[in-house]
Amino acid sequence: MAYAAALETGHSTQVGIDQDETFLNDLEPYVFSAIATASDVLTHSQMLRAPDRSQFIAAQESEVRGLEEKQVFQYVQKTSLPKNARLLNAVWSYRRKRRPDGTLWKHKARLCVDGSRQIQGLDYTESFAPVVQWSTVRLVMILASMLNLESRQIDFTQAFTQADVEEDVYMRLPQGWQVDDTDNWCIKLKKNLYGLVQASRSWYKTLSAIFVSMGFKQSSHDPCLFLRDDCLIVLYTDDCCIFSPNTAVIDELITTLRTAHQLEMSDPAPVEDFLGIHIEKQSDGTTHLSQKGLIDSILADLHFSPKETKIKHIPASQILHADPLGQERKETWNYRSIIGKLNFLAQNTRPDISFAVHQCARFCSRPKCLHEKAVKDIARYLWSTRDRGLILRQNGTLALDAYCDSDFAGLWHRDYAHLRESVLSRTGYVITLGGAPIHWVSKLQTEIALSTTEAEYIALSACARELLPLRAILSEIIKHGPARQQMDNLPKTNCTTVTTKTMVTHNGKIGPSIVYEDNAGCLVLATEPDQNRPRTKHIGIKYHHFRDQVRLGHLKVTKIPTALNWADIFTKPLVQTKFVALRKMLMGW
Repeated sequence: MAYAAALETGHSTQVGIDQDETFLNDLEPYVFSAIATASDVLTHSQMLRAPDRSQFIAAQESEVRGLEEKQVFQYVQKTSLPKNARLLNAVWSYRRKRRPDGTLWKHKARLCVDGSRQIQGLDYTESFAPVVQWSTVRLVMILASMLNLESRQIDFTQAFTQADVEEDVYMRLPQGWQVDDTDNWCIKLKKNLYGLVQASRSWYKTLSAIFVSMGFKQSSHDPCLFLRDDCLIVLYTDDCCIFSPNTAVIDELITTLRTAHQLEMSDPAPVEDFLGIHIEKQSDGTTHLSQKGLIDSILADLHFSPKETKIKHIPASQILHADPLGQERKETWNYRSIIGKLNFLAQNTRPDISFAVHQCARFCSRPKCLHEKAVKDIARYLWSTRDRGLILRQNGTLALDAYCDSDFAGLWHRDYAHLRESVLSRTGYVITLGGAPIHWVSKLQTEIALSTTEAEYIALSACARELLPLRAILSEIIKHGPARQQMDNLPKTNCTTVTTKTMVTHNGKIGPSIVYEDNAGCLVLATEPDQNRPRTKHIGIKYHHFRDQVRLGHLKVTKIPTALNWADIFTKPLVQTKFVALRKMLMGW
């Protein structure tokens, strides 16, 4: 049975049954995933009014042809459906996809299923699908630079449609599709479509099974990291980065995926633009990560212009509070949307704004003029540093260390003393590999600390909970990943200390991680359990979990001067001279 999708101007593919723009706006957020800017994501009616509508219509035609070639669906008569079968609506989504620098890359049209109408237990069972952690990505990038690994990036084309549907899923014919006796027919999906709640999980299970069949070992601590003695892969849904000391190994892997497993993908390219982040390798061995396009998008949303913008040299100058009696906002821009973009920026390439962004994010539900001004201060700081990013400069060792700090009851103010949040402390830490940051955090502690020592100890515990899994991932890469011989030739000492402790032993185990802490009381509590005193006995057992790791030699807590503690930038507003000094250590500029 053939069909004809009416794609021309007079026969639009407005989808579903009597659907309109209001219906599309009610869809669950996952239908329109990875939104760059609101103006780049269009409904059907918006697409028809857009000046580049012809490019979207061409993209529609390409989408329909691809679905037909992959045999994603089959036509079935409505009278043959099981008694409890549900008919889901079809939805077209349109998007202008952009590179990290903001330039237009391509027009995308995608036929989706309205997954918001699915019911768990009837239409699907499980929906969770993991994605690679960015700390793992940065760890692998530093190792690739250290070991001179070759890299390739691939993007699986219409990835979800390359995995079979495990459940029976039925969909109405999109309006404009013509078959004989249209009213009596519907579509049964043989493969996944975007919008299905279980689509991402089905694709992940399919691709991970393929990698395992090719001899890869799945990491026990990050299921989207795949290891083999000649290659390693990091996977983020349909984006995949491959690293190997031998280009031929990468070429053979890609050929096998295409021929033996019939997977469609984009042409391989060097790892340069991954998940909206521009990655640039320098001749001096450093790797620069930047998101200039996202910064420009934030500034545009705030209506900043060169003539009107005042430069700020620090992103935050004060502690923020709720300010319930304060002046209402003056601007019309979407506060929550701006915070979302700033948060993505802070988590990936601009740790220097993490504290300032987290402060502002706490007031998304009811922002006042005070919070609006704080957001604009962050933007003014970004304006003066818009071409900057994170410089991964490794020192040639496999030292996995951390800097940890806290700000005891830093929110306290006499006007807000009646609020519980006014006595909460803030945790800040950064984890480094070979001296380059791979993971950082700035957040309030969830429970009240009764002393500076306790606040620091809580922060130390939180840091250890992130550091220990990263140690396990690094150990897995050393044991099962590529370029073991190159790793054996790396310097074996931790260059940040005077110790000669071996960082990698003959059986692949890594040496102790140094955790730098600037509080003497916390240091005693963490390293000398027999020194417990009555004033600290109330600290719960859960904060002592890493003591065994200290006793076993996996962690080593060391005193460091506050002025050299990188984590200080994550806990409080700093004066310009101190902020710039710590930014240089953390960011490399």
